[in-house]
Amino acid sequence: MSRRPLLLFPTPDTTSPSRRNGGGEEPHKPSVTRQGERLSPQFSRLEAALENRRIEVQNDTPGVDPEYTVVIETYSSVPDFFKAVRQIEGLEWLGEHEARDLEPDEDFYSLGSDSQSLLNGQVMLMLSDRRAIDELLSLWREYGQNPNMPFTRGWAKFRDLFSLLKDIRYWNTQDRLRNTGILEYWNDVLEFDADTSVRFEAELWFRTDIVKRENAHNNVTRLTQELGGQVISSCCIPDINYQSLLIELPAGQIENILRDSRVNLIRCDQVMLFRPLGQMSVEPLWSDTAESSNQVEEEVVNYEASRVEFDRLPRVALFDGLPLANHLDLRGSLIVDDPDDFESDYPAENRIHGTAMASLIVNGDLTEGARKLESPVYVRPIMKPDVRTANNIECLPDTELPLDIVHRAVRRLFEYDGEQDPVAPSIKVINLSIGDPNIHFNGKMSPFARLLDWLSSKYNVLFVVSAGNHSQSITVQQSGLDFHHLSDDRKATEIFKALQESNWERKLLSPAESVNAITVGSTHSDESTPVLRNGLYNIYDVEMPATYSAQGNGYARAVKPDIVMPGGKMLHNEAIGSSDISAVTNYAAPGQLVAHPSPSASNYRVYIRGTSNSAALASRGCVEICDTLEGLFDENDQNAQFEQYSPLLLKSLITHGASWGSMHDHISNHLGSVNSSTLKNVVARNIGYGKPDIDRVKFCLDTRATIIGYGVLENSEAHVYKLPIPEGLGGADIWRRLTVSLSWFAKPCPTHMKYRDSALWFTVEGENKDLTARSSKSVDWRQVKRGTLQHEVFEGEELAVITEDRTLLIKVNCKDNASRIVEPIKYGLAITLEVAEGVDIQLYQEIQEVIEEQIREQARAQLRAQVPTR
Repeated sequence: MSRRPLLLFPTPDTTSPSRRNGGGEEPHKPSVTRQGERLSPQFSRLEAALENRRIEVQNDTPGVDPEYTVVIETYSSVPDFFKAVRQIEGLEWLGEHEARDLEPDEDFYSLGSDSQSLLNGQVMLMLSDRRAIDELLSLWREYGQNPNMPFTRGWAKFRDLFSLLKDIRYWNTQDRLRNTGILEYWNDVLEFDADTSVRFEAELWFRTDIVKRENAHNNVTRLTQELGGQVISSCCIPDINYQSLLIELPAGQIENILRDSRVNLIRCDQVMLFRPLGQMSVEPLWSDTAESSNQVEEEVVNYEASRVEFDRLPRVALFDGLPLANHLDLRGSLIVDDPDDFESDYPAENRIHGTAMASLIVNGDLTEGARKLESPVYVRPIMKPDVRTANNIECLPDTELPLDIVHRAVRRLFEYDGEQDPVAPSIKVINLSIGDPNIHFNGKMSPFARLLDWLSSKYNVLFVVSAGNHSQSITVQQSGLDFHHLSDDRKATEIFKALQESNWERKLLSPAESVNAITVGSTHSDESTPVLRNGLYNIYDVEMPATYSAQGNGYARAVKPDIVMPGGKMLHNEAIGSSDISAVTNYAAPGQLVAHPSPSASNYRVYIRGTSNSAALASRGCVEICDTLEGLFDENDQNAQFEQYSPLLLKSLITHGASWGSMHDHISNHLGSVNSSTLKNVVARNIGYGKPDIDRVKFCLDTRATIIGYGVLENSEAHVYKLPIPEGLGGADIWRRLTVSLSWFAKPCPTHMKYRDSALWFTVEGENKDLTARSSKSVDWRQVKRGTLQHEVFEGEELAVITEDRTLLIKVNCKDNASRIVEPIKYGLAITLEVAEGVDIQLYQEIQEVIEEQIREQARAQLRAQVPTR
């Protein structure tokens, strides 16, 4: 069957949007009297805590009127409560985020069929002076005494708040320290070197008033200096509500804090939290404890890379460690941009991770022998070896905050800085195969994820991010000997169930929750042949989610990871005398074969595994699709449109060919008897929309047509696309499949729980508006609308009702979400209609003929409109 090129839709019609379904139900709520009983102690504790803090501040700094951060937690959400906050003078809205998986109790529980199902709520943060708190408390007391009291205009949201309130408290020292990893980090650093100075991050509450931001910066600096420390650097990015300081304190002061946290710096109300410096080290899922058999003995290699001129523009950027640009597998394929001169302090033998990621993007898994990319890869080193660690682990330097490093690197690609032109404005995709092991996604967007969302929106670039690795041991229910005697299938089932039961310990690593990025998890697959011996397990003999791959969902329960790619098989050691099964980490097979530094071979290769690999392979796939798109747009004289819309079309197309495939059945077999909803949730949490088929979206067939659309939408606007239906499908009992993928970049709104400034979604319209033949092996139809990528599959013998004009209508809708849409929203759309191979219908040809005629008619209409009337 011959390959056919992709098709472009004609300009769509503009209309008004359709109704957007969705929205959760409120839980059962207790009476006002019962709420009073529950909450009165909490309000009393809040009053006492604020009074104690006022006395502390007055003793330390007489005459200063302190401000406090108040935390409000609710069951369910209170929409637009921030508007009500403005009614109380002295309350300043700091932000809100979703609270996930709240345990029901006798007062709050689901009204659905399962009263024990988990609830989702809201966490709100406000800055307040004491007078504002007194007013809030007074309002609560009045409402408790008179539940029917009238609320003045603008205050009615407080009634909703009181009815759903779970807790109200003061943000204290423990909030700044717990669940951030900082205490563990301080202990680990002091255990390694008790005399060292310790660097860490202090993230401040972001204030919209620049004077208040400067005051907070100066105050935290003063408190740091009083402890004999210093502020190494700072970063403030107002667009994502981020202000943070990189602090260094002497080891002795850290020891004092660990013994007694009543230190002015730690108690400072202007600090939101302290966390380990997010160096995002890439201590990978491999090591040199076992030698690979792929070493080739040659002369000692000089890895100094020579300048190479390229015929094509780079389309993908790799932000990672410094690679060996002169390795035989990479030579002539990389543009290394090193403005910070990392190379001068980056020995060749330590250039491991960047070399591996560059190898996967350029070559794919070397075992497969695929063609090199035709365009070069732009590389910006953002990591370097940490000489203080035993293995010189590659990580972000500790002289700057990570967000500042990445922000500068992206800005350098696309902006003129007053001295130098943008260095690589042709970039469409940025690969980030790194993650912060200290920040596991728990429902609140991390600063790094917010940064990627803002940068993708600002610069129109697609980030491809690894989901994150979790290499800790897997604890099964059986002891080592009992587990050993299980069948291979039963072992796989026990492992998979253990991973699902510990999913809270295996969440996405920041910034993988980014709503605009493509987040990539791993499957347990590669092209190598593992050599097994006694005491080693190859857990899965079929393609499954990798045991090390982080699990979703994303923000507001959106689909995350978006897709999965092969990440390499991970072997595990047999448990002896325990129930813990540990991973095997070495450079030997199985895994994916990549370039690697060696002092004696210029083509040395090793086997590796991890979600970093999967992200790199996804980026490679994006470049392959980008080459196809560039040719298509060039042939249609739409080069300007290619530059504008290709990042979004790449986001849609890399997902468009994705499916759950056999992994759905394998997961179902291991889960056992669960309902379809639970099964879908587990599958989506592990593999998102599934594994992409890159070749599938690069061309069409006689029986399969993929048509691409794009455009910009204002608030309350929609575009209608008309998909021609071949006559042969009318009334025929022929299996057919419709796949639709829509993506856009939302501007982040950090203080709003809805987070995305805009909501786009597609609907099937006309006589097919009730189309419900969704594939049983696809993500729940409600979940697909929670992010910025909606991918749905419809299939069956009665999929499309043939209308009188043989047209299927797909509408792309746009509405405000968390804020007013300031600039029109660009989107990318891919639609595929197909029938089974062998069916005697020239589906592609018939669709192509109709679309080409529609384009010609639009061109004629434009010419007629340009002719002046007499």
